Formats: sequence, C-alpha cells, structure tokens
Amino acid sequence: MKYHPFSLRSITCAMLYALCVFTPLARGSVHGWAVTTIHMITLVALTAFLLQKSWNRDWKWIRTPLEKPILALLILCLISFSFSVHHRTSLWAMVLLINYIIIFYLTIHTISTRTHLRRLIYLIIGVALFLSLFGFFKRFGVNPFPWWQYSELTYPLSFLSATYGNHNHLAGYMEMAIPLALGLFLTGYRGGKLFLLTVLTFIMMVAMILSLSRGGWISAFISLIFMSICLFTNRYFYRKGFLIAIVGVCLAVVFIVLASTSVVERVRTVMEKRQEPNLNARIVVWGGAIKVIEDYPLRGTGPGTFSTVFTQYQPPGLTSRYFMAHNDYLHFTSELGIFLIPIIIWMIIALYRKGFQKLKNPSRLVRATTLGAMSGITAILIHSIGDFNLHIPANALLFTVLTAIVVGPSPQETNK
Repeated sequence: MKYHPFSLRSITCAMLYALCVFTPLARGSVHGWAVTTIHMITLVALTAFLLQKSWNRDWKWIRTPLEKPILALLILCLISFSFSVHHRTSLWAMVLLINYIIIFYLTIHTISTRTHLRRLIYLIIGVALFLSLFGFFKRFGVNPFPWWQYSELTYPLSFLSATYGNHNHLAGYMEMAIPLALGLFLTGYRGGKLFLLTVLTFIMMVAMILSLSRGGWISAFISLIFMSICLFTNRYFYRKGFLIAIVGVCLAVVFIVLASTSVVERVRTVMEKRQEPNLNARIVVWGGAIKVIEDYPLRGTGPGTFSTVFTQYQPPGLTSRYFMAHNDYLHFTSELGIFLIPIIIWMIIALYRKGFQKLKNPSRLVRATTLGAMSGITAILIHSIGDFNLHIPANALLFTVLTAIVVGPSPQETNK
C-alpha cells in the first residue's frame, strides 16, 4: 500500500521548505535557540521520510558522487573528536554536521520532481527578495520589526544586512541566490514573467552591492564570470545571448548604484587599506591559524574547537578576540587536521564533474538550475577564503541544498 500523496512526503517537503525560510530570518541562525530549532525541524523531516520508506517498503538509496568523500569526512571527524581538546564542543559541532548531511540526502530523495525543484528554487529566490526589500527599509531607518533591530552591533545603516547581524553574511546568501534567478532566464520565460524575473534579479543585485561586502562583490563577480564561460562554451544552452544582455543591463544599472557616496567610500577603503577588520589583521589571524595546524597537523584540535584553542595562539596587537579564522579552509583544517585538504579537493572535483555532466541534460530546467547552483557554490567557495560564511547555519544550509541540486539525479516529470 502506497502512502497518501499529501501525507508523509508532503511533511518532509514542508520541513525542508521551512528550514530554507526559517534559517535566514532567524539572524542567520547563529544563536543556540535557532540551531536547536534546526535540529527539531530536521528531526521531523527525517521521521516523516523514514516512516514513508517503511510504509512503502521502499529502501532504495540514491547514490551520489559525494557519498565516499562524505563518509571519509565523517570518519575524519570521528578520529578528530576522539582527540578533541573539548569533547562537548566537538560533539555539538558533529551533530550540526550530521544535520547538514541529513538535509543533503533528504533534499536528494524528496525534491525528485520538476514541480518540487521549481518550488524550492522559487522559495530561495523569494527569501532573497524579502531580505533585499527589508534590507532597503532597514537601511533608511524603517524597521517595524523590533526583533530584527540589533542595537548591540556597530555597523552603520549604510551596510545593508537585513535580518543578518553581519552584512558579509547577507552578501554570502545573496551571492548564492542571484545565480539561481539568473539561471531561470534559460528556462523559456516570456512576456510578463520574464519582465518580473528581470526586476527581481535587479533588486537582488542592488541589495548585494549595498551590503558593501567587498568579499561578496568579488565572489559574485567571479561566479558571474564562471556562469558566462559555461554559457559560451556549452552548446546545449539556448538564449545565452539574451541572458548575457540581461546581466549586462543589470550590471550597468548597478554601476549607477555604485556611484552612491557610501559605496564609493567603501571601495576607497580597499585602496587605502582602512577596512576594519582590515586585511592585515586577517592575515595575522591566518598566521595564528597556521600555527595551530602546525601544532595539531594530523588530528586537529577537534570539531568546533577553534575559538577555544585560538585564545592561546592569537597574536598580540589584535584589538578583539577572534572566534573565527576568517578563512573557512584554515579554520576547518585547524580543527580536523591536514587530511581534510584532500577530502575537500575530492568533494570539489566530484561536485563539478557531476555538474558539468548535468549541463548537457536535455531538460532546460535541469541545465538552468544546475548552472545557477554551481555558480552560487563557486561564489561561496571563493568568499570562504576571506570570511566564515560556511559557519553561518543559514548559509551553510543553502550551500547544502545547492550541492544536492547539483549532484542529485535529474527530476522526474510528475509526482509519483
């Protein structure tokens, strides 16, 4: 007997959609109560999924090219955990990692039709649009929601951050969402839908610029170059010239936004090296992280223990305590050891190899969503060199979902 179409599978889908909405709205889900909520929602989704599988006696497993590297990562985490300098902290870090892995596989097994895929993409773009519009209101001092008013933060209003506490992390979300919107231009939209999509993409691009995140600007620019190269070199894409034209028009208008005083001043800080925390400070922190790796090369300090250990390595002269290395690669390597490096390379190669294969799929939707997801992943991988977006649960979850879109099987025509 098959499950009712509006029961268990719908619950799993609803929980995945809820996570995509909740996590960025809950200040990026950086606080303990938000992480606990993520665990609870994921548990409901997993329970419904397992009940569905049991009811249908269907335990078919969808294999992905990331299966082996994920297993290798889990084994490395377990080894590092056994030698952790703080086991309790490492335990909760591992629970969060396992949560992401569960979300990855739930997305692959549940978002299996074109309808589900479209809904997921629309939802991500809808959240990004809300963040953009709310960010505009908040930037001009209009905020009717007191729970999104962070009086303890010192960032000026000119730094558009919306519901996030840090403008760089809003930029991290936007640089993953914008390529998804751009990819939809390749699915055949016309008329009013095409015009609406153009307007929405422009709004998100302006919000991205007004976040005043230099890392976000660079990462988004590189991801657009990546997308353009894929369009020019892939004969399976149609309307590529139109998409390039849309991007060009949007960028031209964005350059007008760049002429605003606050943006010009932000660019000037790069030239004059006056940013805070500035590049020199981050380089000093990276040096301290490298010393941690030198002292714990094989087993690392344990998952999630960087902030605990770095107090002993933080170089003198820094005016504040650093809980993050401002470089996710150094941060994770200091916690798990140098064997993490080949696993990361393995994952990246497997992901892009599968992605480029799917860019040849006959379905325009599959090609478009795969290209958008790959471009968003490219952006966050670049941004992670100088920031810690993958330590922000909302952004890490979106990264997880995009990865599932790239490496998962092509969606079916209709629901089963």
